[in-house]
Order: sequence, then C-alpha cells, then structure tokens
Amino acid sequence: MTKKTLAHCSTQITLEATGVYHEQLSHFLYDNAYRVNVILPNMGKAYARSLNSKSKTDKIDASILGRLGIERNLFEWQPASANILIIKQLCRDRVQILNTKTTLLNRRGALLSSYEPNQSAIKRMKQRLELLEQQLKEVELEIEMTIKTDDTLCKKVDNICQIKGIGLITVATIIAETNGFELFTAREQLVSYAGYDVVQRQSGSSIKGKAKISKKGNRFIRRALYFPAICIVKYETKFKQMYERIFQKTNIKMVAYVAIQRKILLLIYALFKSGNTYDPNYKEQKQNVKEKLKVTIA
Repeated sequence: MTKKTLAHCSTQITLEATGVYHEQLSHFLYDNAYRVNVILPNMGKAYARSLNSKSKTDKIDASILGRLGIERNLFEWQPASANILIIKQLCRDRVQILNTKTTLLNRRGALLSSYEPNQSAIKRMKQRLELLEQQLKEVELEIEMTIKTDDTLCKKVDNICQIKGIGLITVATIIAETNGFELFTAREQLVSYAGYDVVQRQSGSSIKGKAKISKKGNRFIRRALYFPAICIVKYETKFKQMYERIFQKTNIKMVAYVAIQRKILLLIYALFKSGNTYDPNYKEQKQNVKEKLKVTIA
C-alpha cells in the first residue's frame, strides 16, 4: 500500500451558502488556491438527517459538512463575475429604495387623512419621495448599463426578455441572486432555493394539512416574480391556460399565481443555461418532431 503524506493530498473546504456571510471567506479561500464547495443549506440539512444526527452545534455542523465534502463529488465553487456581483448589489439597493418609498407613501397617506395636517411636513415628504424616485431611475439605468458591458450576458437577458410580461429588472434580479445559476445542476435545487418547493403535512386520517410552498428560500427571487406572474397571464396564452386550469381546480388565485411564478423561474433557468431563443410553441414543435420520427420508423 502506498503511503501518502499531506503534500500529496489536496485540501477542499465545504461551506453552506448563508446569505452574503459566506462570501468573504469563500473569496479568501479561492484566492489562496483552496478548492471551495459552496452547497445549498437544504443539502447539508438533508445529509445531516441521513446520518441521524440529533444534536446541532457549530462543531457538529462543521464535522458534518467536512464529511459531506469527503464522501460526495461536490460542485467546485467559482466566484461570481464582477458584473454579476455589481448587478446583485444594485438590485438589492433597488429593493431597499422601493421599501423606503412604500413606507413613506403610507406615512404621507396617514398624515393627509389626519386632522389639519402640517403642510411643511407634507412638503418634506414630497421632497423625499422625489429623491427616492430619482434614485430609483438611476439604479435601474445602472443595472441596464452594467448588463450591456457583458455581450454574452446581454444577449441572454435580451432573449429572456422576449417573454411578454418579463422585464429586464426581473431577469437581472434572478440571474444575480442565483449567481448565473452556477450552483444549480437540477430544477429541483433551484425551486427549493427560491422557496417554491411544496411542503405537505399529512399523517393517517387525523392530520391533513394543506400543501403550501415552504418560503424557506431567497425572498428576492419570489418578490421579483410576483408582478411578472400577473402580467404574463395576460399576454402569454400557455401561461393563461395554466393559470385557469389551476384556478378552476383550487379556486384560489394566489395558488395559481405562485405556480406561474415557479414556471417562469424554471423557464428563465432553461433559457439562460441553454442559450436558446424563447419559443412559446417549443413543446408543440418538439412533439410534432417526435410524431414524425415515429411515423418514419414505422
């Protein structure tokens, strides 16, 4: 048996993706020539369950992640491109501006409805709203210009934006929040990461909870897809048919719209990964090709 020293062994470090808090360490390790595996939290949790691990401490979690990295052939982490990183920060800045604007609009509405509202306070609120509106336009323009500096990214974004009801900001947010889908090798991983995975609670005849999405995922993705789901139902026939079918079955509009959001996310994922042009009749054309092949073989 050949003995191996530490010099013959490579070092790899496995981390969980925890918001932005793993990024500094990931970049530091990568810059120092370590192999870094960044996994989704649900993967680490599922692996811990498979080991029947009942306790949870930082030391135990670190041991489990290390064991996972040894046993499995994990995807090697690569840092996001400079453009993706900038877009992600800009998209989150835009969300903060929108949240501040919404809060201020609500406060102004309450003030206007109060008895003898102070005019100087209303004036200052108006000025702050104008400033926020200006900043919103600036950050959206900066997102667009950043995308245009990368020809490959720009081409993919433009292709996805051919879907009626899907805008540039929506696509930019999803691509940035998923690091260009670098961490994902399957649709189920992406669905779980975004919090669209269905959770069921049922046992025997006594417990029959309603199925619902977990929402234990990236909230920025779900927020970005909320209004596009409403728009795409109006303009894309396939999505409209899907919405109507689910609504007739559940009689709950939000359930149908959430299903549409999930469908949009997977469509963006497929188009971005493949680089194909969006074709609303893709499935029908694919089915026709299969039928022609069957006829030819027969």
